[in-house]
Amino acid sequence: MGCIHVFFKTFIICLVFLFSCCQLYAQEQLQELQKSYYNLPLGSKERFLLTGKYAQALYFANEKALASQLLNDNIQLAKNYPDKQYYAYLNCIAAMNSYNDHLFEKSRFYLEHAKSVLPIINDNSTKGYVYYCDGWIMTRQSKEDQAVSQFHKAITFLEKAPQTDANIARKLAIYKELTAIYANQRNYDFQEKYTNLLLETAKAGRNINSLFDAYMQAGYLFEEEYRSDRTDPNILKKAEEHYLEAYRIAKNNQKNLINPTDMAYVSVNLANLYHEFYPENSAKKATSFAQQALQIAQETGQYSLTVPAYGILADEAFKNGRRDQGKKYLQQALYNLQREPHYDYQVGLSLYSRLAEVSVEEGRYEEAFQYQKSYIKVFEEAFNSDKLDKTKQLEIKYERELQNQKLMRLRLEGEKKEQQIKLMKALNDRQNQLVENLKLNELNRTQQLKVLQLERDKKEKDLQLSRLENEQRLQELDVSKQEIAFKSRMNSIYIWLFISCLIAVILLFYAYWQRSNTLRQKEHLHGLEIEKNNQQHAIKNLTAMLAGEEKERTRLARDLHDGLGGLLSSTKLGLSSLSDKGANQPAVKEGITRSIELLDDAVDELRKLAHNLMPDLIVKYGLQEALRDYAARMSQPNCQVECEFLQFESNFSVEHQISLYRIIQELVNNALKHAEASNIIIQLSVYNERLHITIEDDGKGFDIEKIDLQHSAGMHNIQSRLSFLHGDMKIMSAPGEGTTIEIEMPLV
Repeated sequence: MGCIHVFFKTFIICLVFLFSCCQLYAQEQLQELQKSYYNLPLGSKERFLLTGKYAQALYFANEKALASQLLNDNIQLAKNYPDKQYYAYLNCIAAMNSYNDHLFEKSRFYLEHAKSVLPIINDNSTKGYVYYCDGWIMTRQSKEDQAVSQFHKAITFLEKAPQTDANIARKLAIYKELTAIYANQRNYDFQEKYTNLLLETAKAGRNINSLFDAYMQAGYLFEEEYRSDRTDPNILKKAEEHYLEAYRIAKNNQKNLINPTDMAYVSVNLANLYHEFYPENSAKKATSFAQQALQIAQETGQYSLTVPAYGILADEAFKNGRRDQGKKYLQQALYNLQREPHYDYQVGLSLYSRLAEVSVEEGRYEEAFQYQKSYIKVFEEAFNSDKLDKTKQLEIKYERELQNQKLMRLRLEGEKKEQQIKLMKALNDRQNQLVENLKLNELNRTQQLKVLQLERDKKEKDLQLSRLENEQRLQELDVSKQEIAFKSRMNSIYIWLFISCLIAVILLFYAYWQRSNTLRQKEHLHGLEIEKNNQQHAIKNLTAMLAGEEKERTRLARDLHDGLGGLLSSTKLGLSSLSDKGANQPAVKEGITRSIELLDDAVDELRKLAHNLMPDLIVKYGLQEALRDYAARMSQPNCQVECEFLQFESNFSVEHQISLYRIIQELVNNALKHAEASNIIIQLSVYNERLHITIEDDGKGFDIEKIDLQHSAGMHNIQSRLSFLHGDMKIMSAPGEGTTIEIEMPLV
């Protein structure tokens, strides 16, 4: 079981290689792209777009120099093209190709040029591709957090762009990158989220190969999640369902798949799933899928796929007691592995170790010895093939020391096993000789005892030598640990120095920020003070204007009452005396009587006018009595004016009461003039420390949107008084539905 798990892991790591193995298809694609490229005019946008695909095809066909030259030539042409999106697009492809070739400075150069034209590009698809390229490179620089941010920006722009096949392919690539990042972090929630998005996007794009990849990746996600925590069997069920869906897609679309080994790939995954997690119930399924994968891999010549298939079949054979068949499977797996151009050392080590164990169990010690020697040889090759990364030299040096120790231990164990095997063989031969030569004399037995004594002495010397070597290695390990500890302390000192500088910078920035805030607050307070002075000045002007207006009204009312009122009364008395004298003349008397009636009407109108100009009732009795008197005077046979007070107490100053009286007076006069109403209701109430005034009529109403109330002198006076009282007015009316005016203001 452990052997198969190693095979499967190795197969997943080599997934990129397996999906690029269809050489015939790639060659045909390259020829078609070359033909299309040279048929397009030089410097055209169509040729720029095709340059990217053609250059990538050349790069993956191992014609890297030609791909680089093609990109550089077209980048220079695109640089002078008005639309810079093609310049950015080609620079991104060059940056990724350079990074793959470990030309990191060159890659950064191309990427910076692509990002430099982002502000002047309007194409959302190209912007998304630039951010994708940036995130792609950051991922390979182990800057996963920054890469996630760039990928999200790329998705934002690609969502705004038209959903073409190219943009869908880019979104699929981004979701694969995000899934891989969260898989490395073992964040299964986010990994599942982006795997589901990958599936949804692949379904929307209707691309069979993308859909197959998405289902395979989802199955692998759930399998790894279950492998880390086997408490939820539903997760394993999901892995099986996604693998089976990928199998169904591959089976129904074999002619449309780019890689003919997809069927073998999903068959190996299903075989491993049933073999590892359903060992008792699904052995037949595991064997069936493994044989199917083996057949397809042999037909296509992809021997790397046969290795995990042979491993599964070998485990099943050993489980069923067919040891010879199982051993043949392991040997065939080893043979196919050695035929691959990219030798997987981990799988090779696992195979040699398993074959050595099987040979020992069968009593074939010489064969086991040969497998053990091959195991050590492969381990040394794997160890010598490692290349150190300069940025992690300290860590790798420590790991290399551990590997050296492991290698030395393996060599010692190999030597010990070799000696044991030789000893077992010698003992076996010696036993055979003893059986055949039982009649040998005591001298032969004495010689055999001496031989045994010499061997024991040799073992003791070997043991002492091993102890000395172990002590020396322990001393070397202590020295390495001391060096690591010293460098760790130096790193801590550098970190604390950096933190101290950072804190100092933050404190300086905070002080600058506080000073800026203080200056802004002072400027704001100064502006508020100026605004407050302007408001107080405006209120004083308005108060003075209203006071002058009331004073002028009072003076005018007195003049009318004392002057014109007296004249009219004197005229009435004179006409009354003439009426008594001309009683014998009916025509004269009737004329005089009519004149007296007109004078009475004029006196009444004069009295009303004087009352309106100077409401003395407010000063004497307050606003309530003045409004009741006003309502009674304004009531007519065809229009009743009523006044209501709800929880109202007049605690206002005389000036405020006069202002309220003038507002209500103006609104009621407007209703009497224009509304043609039968009833007008004036209502005053106090609620929550605010005064509410409602004036409602049942007149003909009007359309508020068609009448400009701002240019009415009466409404202007009302608004001025409301501004003085800090009040708000709301007008509600519609043709045929009457008019309601609501006024709300604080209690002063």
